Amino acid sequence: MEKINPYKAPASDEVDRIINQGLFGESSSSVCPSYSTDDSLVQKMRRKLQNTYNTVVVVGRTRIKSTPYFARYGTDVSTSTEVLAETKALAISRMALLLIQRSED
Repeated sequence: MEKINPYKAPASDEVDRIINQGLFGESSSSVCPSYSTDDSLVQKMRRKLQNTYNTVVVVGRTRIKSTPYFARYGTDVSTSTEVLAETKALAISRMALLLIQRSED
């Protein structure tokens, strides 16, 4: 399967399926929540990412109009990784994609 660029991935069913399988361990046949578009799932995903990858995950706002949300993991300013997005749900989904792909490498 070709990897999706986690820094630019659009909200999609494909992103949701990758998160459902890679983060929550659900099979491809199970009903898949809309992680990349449903802001009510942001805290559930944040907690799961923190527990699974043993890292601090922060979701917040930026001052950039086109990408007003960010998700960041890590605590050290010089080594933290951050993704930007148009919505909170997409920001945490992009972070999940990034961490899932890094763990597969």
